[in-house]
Amino acid sequence: MEEKLKIGIIQHNPVVGDVVGNCDRLTYEYRELLDAEPDLVVTPELSLVGYPPRDLLHRSGILDTQESVLNELASETDGGPPLIVGAAVRTDHETGAPIHNAAVVLRDGEWSETYHKRLLPTYDVFDEHRYFRPGSEPLVVDVGDASVGITICEDAWQDVQVTGTQRHDETPLEDTAASGAELIVTLSASPFSLNKPSRRENRFTTHAAETGCPVVFANQVGGNDELVFDGHSLVTVEGEVHERLAGFESDTAVVDVPINSNTAASRYESETRATQAREALTLGVRDYFEKTGFGEAVIGLSGGIDSAVTAALAVAALGKDSVYGVSLPSEITSEQSIADARTVATNLGIEFDVIPIGTTIETISGTLDANDASLSGVAAENIQARIRGTILMGIANQRDGLVLTPDNKSEAAIGYCTLYGDAVGALAPLGDCYKQLVYELAEGFNDTLTSTGSSSVIPTSVIEKEPTAELRTGQADEEEIPAYEVLDPILDQYIEGGSNAESIQRGYPDHVVDEALKRVTHAEFKRRQTPPPLRITQKALGRGWNYPIAATYKHVLDS
Repeated sequence: MEEKLKIGIIQHNPVVGDVVGNCDRLTYEYRELLDAEPDLVVTPELSLVGYPPRDLLHRSGILDTQESVLNELASETDGGPPLIVGAAVRTDHETGAPIHNAAVVLRDGEWSETYHKRLLPTYDVFDEHRYFRPGSEPLVVDVGDASVGITICEDAWQDVQVTGTQRHDETPLEDTAASGAELIVTLSASPFSLNKPSRRENRFTTHAAETGCPVVFANQVGGNDELVFDGHSLVTVEGEVHERLAGFESDTAVVDVPINSNTAASRYESETRATQAREALTLGVRDYFEKTGFGEAVIGLSGGIDSAVTAALAVAALGKDSVYGVSLPSEITSEQSIADARTVATNLGIEFDVIPIGTTIETISGTLDANDASLSGVAAENIQARIRGTILMGIANQRDGLVLTPDNKSEAAIGYCTLYGDAVGALAPLGDCYKQLVYELAEGFNDTLTSTGSSSVIPTSVIEKEPTAELRTGQADEEEIPAYEVLDPILDQYIEGGSNAESIQRGYPDHVVDEALKRVTHAEFKRRQTPPPLRITQKALGRGWNYPIAATYKHVLDS
Protein backbone atom coordinates (compact mmCIF):
# COMPACT_ATOMS: atom_id res chain seq x y z
CA MET A 1 0.00 0.00 0.00
CA GLU A 2 1.37 3.40 -0.98
CA GLU A 3 2.48 5.52 1.97
CA LYS A 4 0.96 9.01 2.09
CA LEU A 5 1.09 12.00 4.35
CA LYS A 6 -1.88 14.37 4.46
CA ILE A 7 -0.49 17.92 4.43
CA GLY A 8 -2.73 20.89 5.15
CA ILE A 9 -1.61 24.12 3.46
CA ILE A 10 -2.82 27.54 4.61
CA GLN A 11 -2.17 30.10 1.86
CA HIS A 12 -2.45 33.08 4.15
CA ASN A 13 -3.00 36.80 3.40
CA PRO A 14 -1.62 38.60 6.47
CA VAL A 15 -1.84 42.22 7.48
CA VAL A 16 1.71 43.22 8.32
CA GLY A 17 2.02 43.95 12.03
CA ASP A 18 -1.47 42.67 12.95
CA VAL A 19 -0.14 39.73 14.94
CA VAL A 20 -3.36 39.09 16.84
CA GLY A 21 -5.55 39.38 13.73
CA ASN A 22 -3.23 37.14 11.74
CA CYS A 23 -3.30 34.59 14.56
CA ASP A 24 -7.10 34.66 14.57
CA ARG A 25 -7.21 34.01 10.83
CA LEU A 26 -4.68 31.19 11.05
CA THR A 27 -6.66 29.65 13.90
CA TYR A 28 -9.85 29.78 11.87
CA GLU A 29 -8.18 28.26 8.82
CA TYR A 30 -6.51 25.55 10.91
CA ARG A 31 -9.86 24.56 12.39
CA GLU A 32 -11.47 24.54 8.95
CA LEU A 33 -8.95 21.93 7.80
CA LEU A 34 -9.54 19.54 10.69
CA ASP A 35 -12.47 17.73 9.05
CA ALA A 36 -10.06 16.50 6.36
CA GLU A 37 -7.88 14.97 9.11
CA PRO A 38 -4.49 16.29 8.02
CA ASP A 39 -1.33 14.80 9.52
CA LEU A 40 0.38 18.20 9.46
CA VAL A 41 -0.61 21.81 8.69
CA VAL A 42 1.83 24.35 7.23
CA THR A 43 1.64 28.16 6.98
CA PRO A 44 3.79 30.63 4.98
CA GLU A 45 6.95 32.41 6.13
CA LEU A 46 6.50 34.95 8.96
CA SER A 47 2.77 34.32 8.75
CA LEU A 48 2.13 35.77 12.21
CA VAL A 49 3.71 39.18 11.60
CA GLY A 50 3.36 39.26 7.80
CA TYR A 51 6.07 39.77 5.22
CA PRO A 52 7.94 42.06 4.93
CA PRO A 53 7.70 43.46 8.48
CA ARG A 54 10.78 45.68 8.02
CA ASP A 55 11.58 47.87 11.02
CA LEU A 56 8.54 46.69 12.95
CA LEU A 57 10.94 43.93 13.96
CA HIS A 58 12.92 46.51 15.93
CA ARG A 59 9.92 46.99 18.22
CA SER A 60 9.93 44.61 21.16
CA GLY A 61 6.13 44.76 21.42
CA ILE A 62 5.79 42.87 18.15
CA LEU A 63 8.01 40.04 19.39
CA ASP A 64 6.28 39.93 22.79
CA THR A 65 2.88 39.68 21.11
CA GLN A 66 4.10 36.93 18.79
CA GLU A 67 5.29 34.85 21.71
CA SER A 68 1.92 35.24 23.38
CA VAL A 69 -0.12 34.23 20.34
CA LEU A 70 2.21 31.33 19.58
CA ASN A 71 1.14 29.90 22.91
CA GLU A 72 -2.50 30.39 21.89
CA LEU A 73 -1.88 28.66 18.57
CA ALA A 74 -0.06 25.85 20.33
CA SER A 75 -3.14 25.15 22.42
CA GLU A 76 -5.07 24.49 19.18
CA THR A 77 -2.83 21.49 18.51
CA ASP A 78 -3.80 19.75 21.76
CA GLY A 79 -5.68 16.87 20.20
CA GLY A 80 -5.12 18.20 16.65
CA PRO A 81 -2.40 17.79 14.05
CA PRO A 82 0.97 19.55 14.39
CA LEU A 83 1.14 23.08 12.98
CA ILE A 84 4.26 24.66 11.47
CA VAL A 85 3.96 28.43 11.64
CA GLY A 86 6.29 31.16 10.37
CA ALA A 87 7.42 33.58 13.08
CA ALA A 88 10.23 35.90 14.14
CA VAL A 89 11.77 34.51 17.32
CA ARG A 90 14.43 35.89 19.61
CA THR A 91 17.91 34.36 19.61
CA ASP A 92 19.85 33.28 22.66
CA HIS A 93 22.98 35.07 21.41
CA GLU A 94 24.26 38.22 23.08
CA THR A 95 25.78 39.68 19.92
CA GLY A 96 24.68 39.97 16.31
CA ALA A 97 21.17 40.17 14.96
CA PRO A 98 18.70 39.54 17.82
CA ILE A 99 16.08 37.44 16.03
CA HIS A 100 15.68 34.49 13.70
CA ASN A 101 13.33 34.08 10.77
CA ALA A 102 11.88 30.83 12.04
CA ALA A 103 9.48 27.98 11.49
CA VAL A 104 8.00 26.92 14.83
CA VAL A 105 6.54 23.44 15.19
CA LEU A 106 3.52 23.43 17.49
CA ARG A 107 2.22 20.07 18.64
CA ASP A 108 0.40 18.48 21.54
CA GLY A 109 -0.48 21.89 22.92
CA GLU A 110 3.01 23.33 23.15
CA TRP A 111 6.05 24.62 21.28
CA SER A 112 8.11 21.79 19.92
CA GLU A 113 11.04 22.14 17.52
CA THR A 114 12.14 25.41 15.86
CA TYR A 115 13.95 25.77 12.54
CA HIS A 116 16.00 28.90 11.76
CA LYS A 117 16.15 30.08 8.15
CA ARG A 118 19.67 29.51 6.87
CA LEU A 119 19.89 31.64 3.74
CA LEU A 120 18.94 35.29 4.21
CA PRO A 121 18.28 37.35 1.05
CA THR A 122 19.77 40.83 1.05
CA TYR A 123 19.30 42.13 -2.47
CA ASP A 124 16.63 43.86 -4.53
CA VAL A 125 13.59 44.23 -2.22
CA PHE A 126 15.02 41.97 0.48
CA ASP A 127 17.14 43.08 3.45
CA GLU A 128 16.96 40.21 5.91
CA HIS A 129 20.52 40.55 7.22
CA ARG A 130 19.35 43.87 8.66
CA TYR A 131 17.11 41.95 11.07
CA PHE A 132 17.87 38.24 11.27
CA ARG A 133 20.62 35.91 12.41
CA PRO A 134 20.98 33.02 9.94
CA GLY A 135 20.50 29.47 11.09
CA SER A 136 23.19 26.87 10.55
CA GLU A 137 21.62 23.43 10.79
CA PRO A 138 18.91 21.48 8.97
CA LEU A 139 15.90 20.28 10.92
CA VAL A 140 13.96 17.06 10.38
CA VAL A 141 10.97 16.27 12.61
CA ASP A 142 8.83 13.18 12.95
CA VAL A 143 5.21 13.43 11.85
CA GLY A 144 3.56 10.10 12.42
CA ASP A 145 5.83 7.56 10.78
CA ALA A 146 7.30 10.08 8.33
CA SER A 147 10.36 12.33 8.61
CA VAL A 148 9.62 15.90 7.52
CA GLY A 149 12.35 18.42 6.79
CA ILE A 150 11.70 22.14 7.22
CA THR A 151 13.10 24.98 5.11
CA ILE A 152 12.15 28.63 4.56
CA CYS A 153 11.92 30.51 1.25
CA GLU A 154 15.47 31.60 0.26
CA ASP A 155 16.75 28.20 1.39
CA ALA A 156 15.24 26.91 -1.86
CA TRP A 157 16.87 29.66 -3.95
CA GLN A 158 20.39 28.67 -3.02
CA ASP A 159 21.81 29.32 -6.48
CA VAL A 160 20.42 32.84 -6.97
CA GLN A 161 22.89 35.16 -8.67
CA VAL A 162 23.42 38.82 -7.78
CA THR A 163 25.69 40.99 -9.94
CA GLY A 164 26.93 37.94 -11.78
CA THR A 165 27.92 35.71 -8.87
CA GLN A 166 26.09 33.05 -6.90
CA ARG A 167 24.81 34.57 -3.67
CA HIS A 168 24.97 31.50 -1.44
CA ASP A 169 27.33 28.57 -1.04
CA GLU A 170 25.04 26.28 0.96
CA THR A 171 22.35 23.87 -0.22
CA PRO A 172 19.74 23.65 2.55
CA LEU A 173 17.25 21.38 0.75
CA GLU A 174 19.95 18.89 -0.17
CA ASP A 175 21.27 19.01 3.40
CA THR A 176 17.76 18.42 4.73
CA ALA A 177 17.28 15.38 2.49
CA ALA A 178 20.69 14.05 3.54
CA SER A 179 19.59 14.40 7.17
CA GLY A 180 16.85 11.83 6.61
CA ALA A 181 13.87 13.81 5.38
CA GLU A 182 11.29 11.87 3.42
CA LEU A 183 9.32 15.05 2.67
CA ILE A 184 10.38 18.72 2.74
CA VAL A 185 8.12 21.67 3.54
CA THR A 186 9.14 25.19 2.49
CA LEU A 187 7.45 28.11 4.23
CA SER A 188 7.64 31.06 1.87
CA ALA A 189 6.84 34.70 1.21
CA SER A 190 7.89 34.80 -2.42
CA PRO A 191 6.72 37.98 -4.17
CA PHE A 192 5.24 37.94 -7.64
CA SER A 193 6.86 38.98 -10.88
CA LEU A 194 5.77 38.17 -14.41
CA ASN A 195 6.11 34.44 -15.10
CA LYS A 196 7.29 33.81 -11.53
CA PRO A 197 4.71 31.02 -10.94
CA SER A 198 6.09 28.92 -13.79
CA ARG A 199 9.68 29.64 -12.74
CA ARG A 200 8.86 28.51 -9.21
CA GLU A 201 7.29 25.31 -10.48
CA ASN A 202 10.42 24.54 -12.46
CA ARG A 203 12.55 25.21 -9.38
CA PHE A 204 10.53 23.08 -6.99
CA THR A 205 10.04 20.19 -9.39
CA THR A 206 13.82 20.20 -9.77
CA HIS A 207 14.24 20.19 -5.98
CA ALA A 208 11.90 17.23 -5.70
CA ALA A 209 13.78 15.33 -8.38
CA GLU A 210 17.26 16.11 -7.02
CA THR A 211 16.49 15.46 -3.34
CA GLY A 212 14.24 12.45 -3.92
CA CYS A 213 11.72 14.07 -1.55
CA PRO A 214 8.29 15.51 -2.25
CA VAL A 215 8.39 19.25 -1.59
CA VAL A 216 5.50 21.28 -0.17
CA PHE A 217 5.75 25.00 -0.99
CA ALA A 218 3.40 27.13 1.16
CA ASN A 219 3.41 30.71 -0.11
CA GLN A 220 1.97 33.96 1.22
CA VAL A 221 -0.69 35.77 -0.81
CA GLY A 222 -1.78 39.42 -0.86
CA GLY A 223 -0.53 42.93 -1.47
CA ASN A 224 1.79 44.52 1.08
CA ASP A 225 2.81 48.05 0.11
CA GLU A 226 4.40 47.81 -3.36
CA LEU A 227 4.89 44.02 -3.20
CA VAL A 228 2.32 41.52 -4.42
CA PHE A 229 2.43 37.94 -3.22
CA ASP A 230 0.61 35.61 -5.55
CA GLY A 231 0.19 32.39 -3.57
CA HIS A 232 0.33 29.59 -6.13
CA SER A 233 1.39 27.21 -3.35
CA LEU A 234 2.21 23.76 -4.68
CA VAL A 235 3.32 20.22 -3.99
CA THR A 236 5.95 18.62 -6.21
CA VAL A 237 6.71 14.91 -6.36
CA GLU A 238 9.44 13.17 -8.33
CA GLY A 239 10.08 16.13 -10.60
CA GLU A 240 6.44 16.89 -11.38
CA VAL A 241 3.67 19.03 -9.93
CA HIS A 242 1.37 16.95 -7.79
CA GLU A 243 -0.99 19.69 -6.56
CA ARG A 244 -1.32 23.45 -6.77
CA LEU A 245 -3.37 26.04 -4.91
CA ALA A 246 -5.04 29.13 -6.35
CA GLY A 247 -3.21 32.20 -7.51
CA PHE A 248 -3.84 35.75 -6.21
CA GLU A 249 -6.32 34.71 -3.53
CA SER A 250 -6.36 33.10 -0.10
CA ASP A 251 -6.72 29.34 -0.28
CA THR A 252 -6.44 26.21 1.84
CA ALA A 253 -6.10 22.58 0.92
CA VAL A 254 -5.30 19.20 2.39
CA VAL A 255 -3.13 17.25 -0.03
CA ASP A 256 -2.36 13.55 0.05
CA VAL A 257 1.37 13.61 -0.57
CA PRO A 258 2.74 10.25 -1.68
CA ILE A 259 6.07 9.24 -0.20
CA ASN A 260 8.34 7.44 -2.70
CA SER A 261 5.81 7.67 -5.53
CA ASN A 262 5.75 9.05 -9.06
CA THR A 263 2.12 10.14 -8.93
CA ALA A 264 1.98 13.59 -10.49
CA ALA A 265 -0.30 16.16 -12.08
CA SER A 266 0.28 18.34 -15.11
CA ARG A 267 2.60 21.35 -15.07
CA TYR A 268 1.45 24.93 -14.78
CA GLU A 269 0.46 26.49 -18.07
CA SER A 270 1.59 30.08 -18.04
CA GLU A 271 -1.03 32.76 -18.63
CA THR A 272 -0.30 35.72 -20.85
CA ARG A 273 1.75 38.42 -19.19
CA ALA A 274 -1.19 40.83 -19.44
CA THR A 275 -3.47 38.40 -17.58
CA GLN A 276 -0.85 37.80 -14.91
CA ALA A 277 -0.24 41.53 -14.58
CA ARG A 278 -3.95 42.34 -14.30
CA GLU A 279 -4.50 39.74 -11.56
CA ALA A 280 -1.43 40.89 -9.61
CA LEU A 281 -2.23 44.60 -9.90
CA THR A 282 -5.87 44.09 -8.96
CA LEU A 283 -4.81 42.23 -5.83
CA GLY A 284 -2.18 44.86 -5.05
CA VAL A 285 -4.64 47.75 -5.30
CA ARG A 286 -7.36 45.94 -3.35
CA ASP A 287 -5.08 45.04 -0.45
CA TYR A 288 -3.41 48.47 -0.39
CA PHE A 289 -6.78 50.06 0.28
CA GLU A 290 -8.08 47.38 2.64
CA LYS A 291 -4.93 47.26 4.73
CA THR A 292 -4.56 51.04 4.97
CA GLY A 293 -8.23 51.53 5.78
CA PHE A 294 -9.13 53.77 2.82
CA GLY A 295 -12.28 53.12 0.86
CA GLU A 296 -12.16 55.20 -2.31
CA ALA A 297 -9.75 55.76 -5.19
CA VAL A 298 -9.55 59.17 -6.86
CA ILE A 299 -8.23 59.21 -10.43
CA GLY A 300 -7.60 62.06 -12.81
CA LEU A 301 -9.01 60.85 -16.12
CA SER A 302 -7.12 62.59 -18.91
CA GLY A 303 -8.70 60.68 -21.78
CA GLY A 304 -5.43 58.80 -22.27
CA ILE A 305 -4.57 55.12 -22.05
CA ASP A 306 -2.78 55.20 -18.69
CA SER A 307 -5.55 56.80 -16.65
CA ALA A 308 -8.16 54.61 -18.37
CA VAL A 309 -6.32 51.41 -17.46
CA THR A 310 -5.69 52.68 -13.92
CA ALA A 311 -9.41 53.33 -13.50
CA ALA A 312 -10.28 49.89 -14.86
CA LEU A 313 -7.87 48.28 -12.39
CA ALA A 314 -9.35 50.30 -9.54
CA VAL A 315 -12.87 49.18 -10.41
CA ALA A 316 -11.74 45.57 -10.66
CA ALA A 317 -10.10 45.87 -7.24
CA LEU A 318 -12.55 48.04 -5.31
CA GLY A 319 -15.84 48.06 -7.22
CA LYS A 320 -17.34 50.88 -9.25
CA ASP A 321 -18.89 52.61 -6.24
CA SER A 322 -15.45 53.11 -4.69
CA VAL A 323 -13.81 54.89 -7.63
CA TYR A 324 -14.16 58.58 -8.47
CA GLY A 325 -12.91 59.96 -11.77
CA VAL A 326 -12.42 63.60 -12.64
CA SER A 327 -11.37 65.39 -15.80
CA LEU A 328 -9.39 68.59 -15.20
CA PRO A 329 -9.20 70.25 -18.62
CA SER A 330 -7.20 73.37 -19.42
CA GLU A 331 -7.51 75.52 -22.53
CA ILE A 332 -5.08 73.08 -24.17
CA THR A 333 -7.18 70.00 -23.50
CA SER A 334 -9.06 68.79 -26.56
CA GLU A 335 -12.78 68.11 -26.55
CA GLN A 336 -11.93 64.57 -27.64
CA SER A 337 -9.90 64.01 -24.47
CA ILE A 338 -12.79 65.16 -22.29
CA ALA A 339 -15.21 62.98 -24.25
CA ASP A 340 -12.91 59.95 -23.96
CA ALA A 341 -12.56 60.46 -20.22
CA ARG A 342 -16.33 60.65 -19.87
CA THR A 343 -16.80 57.52 -21.98
CA VAL A 344 -14.34 55.54 -19.86
CA ALA A 345 -16.11 56.65 -16.68
CA THR A 346 -19.51 55.78 -18.15
CA ASN A 347 -18.33 52.37 -19.32
CA LEU A 348 -16.92 51.63 -15.87
CA GLY A 349 -20.00 52.99 -14.12
CA ILE A 350 -18.03 55.28 -11.82
CA GLU A 351 -18.85 58.73 -10.49
CA PHE A 352 -17.34 61.38 -12.76
CA ASP A 353 -17.00 65.16 -12.90
CA VAL A 354 -15.38 67.73 -15.16
CA ILE A 355 -13.62 70.60 -13.36
CA PRO A 356 -12.01 73.13 -15.74
CA ILE A 357 -8.73 74.61 -14.52
CA GLY A 358 -8.25 77.39 -17.09
CA THR A 359 -9.14 80.20 -14.70
CA THR A 360 -6.77 78.86 -12.04
CA ILE A 361 -3.93 78.73 -14.55
CA GLU A 362 -4.61 82.34 -15.58
CA THR A 363 -4.64 83.46 -11.95
CA ILE A 364 -1.33 81.80 -11.11
CA SER A 365 0.31 82.95 -14.33
CA GLY A 366 -0.94 86.49 -13.74
CA THR A 367 0.43 86.50 -10.21
CA LEU A 368 3.83 85.36 -11.45
CA ASP A 369 3.83 87.92 -14.27
CA ALA A 370 2.95 90.74 -11.87
CA ASN A 371 5.93 89.84 -9.70
CA ASP A 372 8.45 89.51 -12.53
CA ALA A 373 8.52 85.75 -12.11
CA SER A 374 6.99 84.73 -15.42
CA LEU A 375 7.34 81.11 -16.47
CA SER A 376 7.86 79.88 -20.01
CA GLY A 377 8.39 76.62 -21.87
CA VAL A 378 8.22 73.41 -19.83
CA ALA A 379 8.02 75.35 -16.54
CA ALA A 380 4.84 77.07 -17.72
CA GLU A 381 3.40 73.83 -19.11
CA ASN A 382 3.95 72.03 -15.82
CA ILE A 383 1.82 74.54 -13.95
CA GLN A 384 -1.17 72.75 -15.46
CA ALA A 385 -0.04 69.37 -14.16
CA ARG A 386 0.71 70.75 -10.70
CA ILE A 387 -2.70 72.42 -10.46
CA ARG A 388 -4.25 69.07 -11.35
CA GLY A 389 -2.15 67.36 -8.69
CA THR A 390 -3.22 69.86 -6.06
CA ILE A 391 -6.89 69.50 -6.93
CA LEU A 392 -6.74 65.70 -6.98
CA MET A 393 -5.08 65.62 -3.57
CA GLY A 394 -7.64 68.08 -2.23
CA ILE A 395 -10.52 65.99 -3.54
CA ALA A 396 -9.03 62.82 -2.03
CA ASN A 397 -8.53 64.63 1.27
CA GLN A 398 -12.16 65.79 1.27
CA ARG A 399 -13.52 62.35 0.35
CA ASP A 400 -11.15 60.43 2.64
CA GLY A 401 -9.75 58.63 -0.36
CA LEU A 402 -6.40 58.03 -2.03
CA VAL A 403 -5.16 59.27 -5.38
CA LEU A 404 -3.89 56.62 -7.78
CA THR A 405 -1.27 57.99 -10.12
CA PRO A 406 -1.52 56.66 -13.69
CA ASP A 407 2.21 57.02 -14.50
CA ASN A 408 3.80 53.99 -16.12
CA LYS A 409 7.32 52.57 -15.87
CA SER A 410 8.50 54.02 -19.19
CA GLU A 411 7.67 57.55 -18.03
CA ALA A 412 8.95 57.03 -14.48
CA ALA A 413 12.24 55.64 -15.76
CA ILE A 414 13.10 58.68 -17.86
CA GLY A 415 11.36 61.28 -15.71
CA TYR A 416 8.74 62.06 -18.34
CA CYS A 417 6.30 63.24 -15.69
CA THR A 418 5.72 66.31 -13.56
CA LEU A 419 6.84 66.12 -9.96
CA TYR A 420 3.91 67.14 -7.71
CA GLY A 421 1.74 67.06 -10.84
CA ASP A 422 0.67 63.91 -12.65
CA ALA A 423 3.03 61.98 -10.35
CA VAL A 424 1.11 62.73 -7.13
CA GLY A 425 -0.72 60.00 -5.30
CA ALA A 426 -0.49 57.16 -2.81
CA LEU A 427 0.20 54.30 -5.19
CA ALA A 428 1.26 53.79 -8.81
CA PRO A 429 -0.56 50.67 -10.07
CA LEU A 430 1.16 50.93 -13.49
CA GLY A 431 4.51 52.04 -12.11
CA ASP A 432 6.16 48.72 -13.02
CA CYS A 433 4.41 48.40 -16.40
CA TYR A 434 6.16 49.61 -19.51
CA LYS A 435 3.92 51.51 -21.91
CA GLN A 436 3.52 48.57 -24.26
CA LEU A 437 2.24 46.42 -21.40
CA VAL A 438 -0.29 49.15 -20.56
CA TYR A 439 -1.73 48.72 -24.05
CA GLU A 440 -1.85 44.94 -23.53
CA LEU A 441 -3.72 45.48 -20.28
CA ALA A 442 -6.24 47.69 -22.07
CA GLU A 443 -6.83 45.09 -24.75
CA GLY A 444 -7.11 42.43 -22.05
CA PHE A 445 -9.82 44.34 -20.18
CA ASN A 446 -11.74 44.79 -23.39
CA ASP A 447 -11.36 41.15 -24.45
CA THR A 448 -12.53 39.93 -21.05
CA LEU A 449 -15.65 42.07 -21.08
CA THR A 450 -16.44 41.49 -24.73
CA SER A 451 -16.34 37.73 -24.17
CA THR A 452 -19.04 38.12 -21.50
CA GLY A 453 -21.26 40.15 -23.78
CA SER A 454 -20.42 43.57 -22.35
CA SER A 455 -19.10 46.45 -24.39
CA SER A 456 -15.46 47.45 -24.28
CA VAL A 457 -14.39 49.50 -21.28
CA ILE A 458 -11.65 51.40 -23.04
CA PRO A 459 -12.80 52.88 -26.34
CA THR A 460 -10.85 52.49 -29.56
CA SER A 461 -10.28 56.24 -29.68
CA VAL A 462 -8.25 55.99 -26.44
CA ILE A 463 -6.21 52.98 -27.55
CA GLU A 464 -5.43 54.35 -31.00
CA LYS A 465 -4.75 58.01 -30.16
CA GLU A 466 -1.20 59.28 -30.24
CA PRO A 467 0.22 59.42 -26.68
CA THR A 468 0.54 62.97 -25.39
CA ALA A 469 1.01 64.83 -22.13
CA GLU A 470 -1.30 67.47 -23.67
CA LEU A 471 0.35 70.40 -21.91
CA ARG A 472 0.68 72.43 -25.10
CA THR A 473 -1.13 72.47 -28.43
CA GLY A 474 -0.13 69.66 -30.76
CA GLN A 475 2.19 68.02 -28.23
CA ALA A 476 3.06 64.34 -28.84
CA ASP A 477 5.25 62.01 -26.75
CA GLU A 478 7.30 60.86 -29.75
CA GLU A 479 8.45 64.42 -30.42
CA GLU A 480 10.14 64.51 -27.01
CA ILE A 481 11.11 60.91 -26.22
CA PRO A 482 11.85 57.79 -28.29
CA ALA A 483 8.89 55.80 -29.56
CA TYR A 484 7.75 53.38 -26.87
CA GLU A 485 8.43 50.33 -29.05
CA VAL A 486 12.07 51.48 -29.04
CA LEU A 487 12.26 52.99 -25.56
CA ASP A 488 10.73 50.05 -23.68
CA PRO A 489 13.26 47.41 -24.83
CA ILE A 490 16.15 49.79 -24.09
CA LEU A 491 14.87 50.41 -20.58
CA ASP A 492 14.20 46.73 -20.02
CA GLN A 493 17.76 45.82 -20.98
CA TYR A 494 19.23 48.50 -18.70
CA ILE A 495 16.90 48.12 -15.70
CA GLU A 496 16.02 44.42 -15.65
CA GLY A 497 18.95 43.10 -17.65
CA GLY A 498 21.71 45.24 -16.15
CA SER A 499 23.13 45.96 -19.62
CA ASN A 500 25.38 48.93 -20.32
CA ALA A 501 25.06 51.40 -23.17
CA GLU A 502 27.52 49.58 -25.41
CA SER A 503 25.68 46.27 -25.36
CA ILE A 504 22.29 47.95 -25.83
CA GLN A 505 23.57 50.00 -28.76
CA ARG A 506 24.06 46.89 -30.82
CA GLY A 507 20.37 46.96 -31.53
CA TYR A 508 19.47 50.66 -31.46
CA PRO A 509 20.98 53.98 -32.61
CA ASP A 510 23.70 55.21 -30.26
CA HIS A 511 22.15 58.61 -29.70
CA VAL A 512 18.77 57.11 -28.78
CA VAL A 513 20.32 54.78 -26.21
CA ASP A 514 22.54 57.51 -24.77
CA GLU A 515 19.64 59.92 -24.39
CA ALA A 516 17.36 57.32 -22.79
CA LEU A 517 19.94 56.23 -20.21
CA LYS A 518 20.93 59.81 -19.35
CA ARG A 519 17.27 60.54 -18.68
CA VAL A 520 17.09 57.52 -16.35
CA THR A 521 19.96 58.74 -14.19
CA HIS A 522 18.81 62.38 -14.19
CA ALA A 523 15.33 61.38 -13.00
CA GLU A 524 16.52 59.65 -9.85
CA PHE A 525 15.44 62.59 -7.64
CA LYS A 526 11.93 62.44 -9.07
CA ARG A 527 11.49 58.73 -8.42
CA ARG A 528 12.51 59.18 -4.79
CA GLN A 529 9.48 61.46 -4.30
CA THR A 530 6.79 59.62 -6.23
CA PRO A 531 4.30 56.93 -5.13
CA PRO A 532 5.50 53.34 -4.77
CA PRO A 533 4.95 51.27 -7.90
CA LEU A 534 3.25 47.90 -7.58
CA ARG A 535 6.08 45.48 -8.36
CA ILE A 536 5.40 42.91 -11.09
CA THR A 537 8.85 42.56 -12.68
CA GLN A 538 12.13 41.41 -11.21
CA LYS A 539 13.38 45.01 -10.97
CA ALA A 540 10.84 47.69 -10.19
CA LEU A 541 11.75 51.35 -9.75
CA GLY A 542 10.77 51.20 -6.11
CA ARG A 543 12.29 49.65 -3.00
CA GLY A 544 14.51 47.33 -5.02
CA TRP A 545 15.97 50.18 -7.12
CA ASN A 546 18.48 51.54 -4.65
CA TYR A 547 20.61 54.09 -6.49
CA PRO A 548 22.04 57.39 -5.18
CA ILE A 549 20.74 60.75 -6.33
CA ALA A 550 23.87 62.90 -5.96
CA ALA A 551 26.23 60.76 -8.03
CA THR A 552 27.81 60.40 -11.45
CA TYR A 553 26.78 57.50 -13.65
CA LYS A 554 29.38 57.96 -16.39
CA HIS A 555 31.22 54.71 -15.70
CA VAL A 556 27.98 52.81 -15.20
CA LEU A 557 26.63 53.87 -18.58
CA ASP A 558 29.88 53.56 -20.52
CA SER A 559 31.29 50.31 -19.16
